[in-house]
Amino acid sequence: MRKYKNLASPYTIRNITFRNRIVTTPTGMTYPDEYSGALDFKTVLFYEKKARGGAAGITYGETPVNNVDAIRRPNVDLIRPDFSRMILPNKDWIKFTDAIKRHGAVPSIQLAHAGLFAEPFFNQEQGTPIGPVSFVKENGTAVKAMDEEDMKRIANDFAESAFCAKSAGFQEVMIQCCHGWLLAQFLSPVWNTRTDEYGGSIENRAKFPLQVLKAVREKIGDDVVIEIRISGDEHQPNGWSVEDCIAFCKMVDGIVDIIQISSGDYHNSEHYCMTSTLMPHFINVPYAKLLKNAGVKTAICAVGANDDPAEMERLIADGTLDFVAIGRGTLADSDLPRKILQNKEDEVRPCIRCNDCMAGLYDGFYQCNINPTAGQEAYLLNTPAVEEKKKVLVVGGGPGGMQAAITVSDRGHQVILVDNQEKLGGTLRFTDYDAHKQDLKKYTDYLVRQTLKRDIKVRLNTTASRALLEELQPQSIIVAAGATPRVPNIEGIEQAYHATAAYYQPEKMGDKIILIGGGLIGCELALHLAEFGKHITILEITNELAQDANMLHRPTLFEYMDQKKDQIQSIIGANTERILENGVIYKDKNNAEHFVEADTVLYAVGSAANSGIVEKLREWEEWETFMAIGDCTGASIVKKAVHGGYFAAIDII
Repeated sequence: MRKYKNLASPYTIRNITFRNRIVTTPTGMTYPDEYSGALDFKTVLFYEKKARGGAAGITYGETPVNNVDAIRRPNVDLIRPDFSRMILPNKDWIKFTDAIKRHGAVPSIQLAHAGLFAEPFFNQEQGTPIGPVSFVKENGTAVKAMDEEDMKRIANDFAESAFCAKSAGFQEVMIQCCHGWLLAQFLSPVWNTRTDEYGGSIENRAKFPLQVLKAVREKIGDDVVIEIRISGDEHQPNGWSVEDCIAFCKMVDGIVDIIQISSGDYHNSEHYCMTSTLMPHFINVPYAKLLKNAGVKTAICAVGANDDPAEMERLIADGTLDFVAIGRGTLADSDLPRKILQNKEDEVRPCIRCNDCMAGLYDGFYQCNINPTAGQEAYLLNTPAVEEKKKVLVVGGGPGGMQAAITVSDRGHQVILVDNQEKLGGTLRFTDYDAHKQDLKKYTDYLVRQTLKRDIKVRLNTTASRALLEELQPQSIIVAAGATPRVPNIEGIEQAYHATAAYYQPEKMGDKIILIGGGLIGCELALHLAEFGKHITILEITNELAQDANMLHRPTLFEYMDQKKDQIQSIIGANTERILENGVIYKDKNNAEHFVEADTVLYAVGSAANSGIVEKLREWEEWETFMAIGDCTGASIVKKAVHGGYFAAIDII
């Protein structure tokens, strides 16, 4: 019997039927062709996997409507022809829409203009950025206030791009009206301080965005779905408010077909655009309820950490939402919709909301920490077949070891997993206790479930040794032995505890706690302890907290720490000298000594790789293949362990 019948029900708009109520959102992971600007083969495979995974709609993201003044960063796609170079990308986009449609999903494309955040260098003519008002940005770039000719031109750019999308087989276009893009810049009183008929009241601020939407509808006709993405609240002083949102959404009734509710602004409150593990799930549903209660007739969709299928079902059943939008969840598991609708929600690999994927767009290689295959579809076509079933020993029951064991087992080998602890989980076992790590706990539990459901022989409380290798005679060995916390060279350190004691020995935590080390682990631990009424002083030797946090998680972390400022204090540039029975003595940057009182002292100053066991096991001469993965090769994040485990496993042939 189907558990989520409302979530599975179809929804028809303009004779286009969405097969269920789960749609995917733009999540990057695109690889445009260097010449045409159209998406390439790798991108098609990535999105096709989402369509095969059961989603009703697949939205391709961030497609600028021109290459004159709309582009904000490199490596973005274009759908409009460039006649100056005789580039007609339509045929390449048809490959994408066909790949989506053949699996029963509706292809959609997000059309956008960066406005004042466009960068001249990335635009073909290096045109001047445009926006609601003129000003000079911090980097010295001048922004031109748009006049009515500019508005007419940009409205036509949106309309022409939408028409090109329709010609390429897209059944839906999403117009980006939030997150600080051009249309949001006009809608938001923060950016739009005009004093003419396009500024001031919401009716005036909405004139240009409405002009764009009407131009799009007129150009593409009545047989293409128009969706807008709008912020329920920008979460910035004097910014776009929920009252503005309600008023604008009433204005677009009859013009657009779906309103997708998000929140935040990339440039001032970006952590609301992509929520972190510290923030609530279903964060934008309250705005959807307000729109429904205010009488907005357009179908409503909400994005924002929608992870519980039972809650999704309830929201569709009671009419709060017409669609549920999921982005990072389908990066973590492209089969998420199919698994949910087949009553296999326990099989879904849960997103941990680390935001390393989205942050990777700006500071690294865009990948999912816990799904090694996301974005690698083209490369994995070269995965070797298993030639001979082998006996494989996996050492370590943390995330890397479990992922390795799961993948090795799925490829048909015999797997033995040993760990020297009493339960699986490795360093992630702390999530059983942390007040803010529910997402990571779900992922840990998922790995444990997947390990135990397979024909994997798990031996706990077992130390890997030469004798064990002689007993088992494995042909292949994967070592995921983790790392050991570093103990700082501080006088009196024997009176302190490693940070993990806060989870495993809570009875030893006093009311006043000093935490030596203000990296990501230390800051998140301080938040956890504050939830239990503790008062924490962080001593960080550098001049910055949480330097190892990514650019999207860090603002959230600091916001939540600020909410606990009565309990959490931090001292940067603090070099801890001595630990006493009643506190700590540290030196500041001027070499002056200070005393901080405490009942308990904790430290979190990094880890050292357990490389010794790697070398000891490698010395055994009977193995055919040997691979060390994860923290035992150098402490890092969960991605290193999980990806290492997966790829080590597929190399066993």
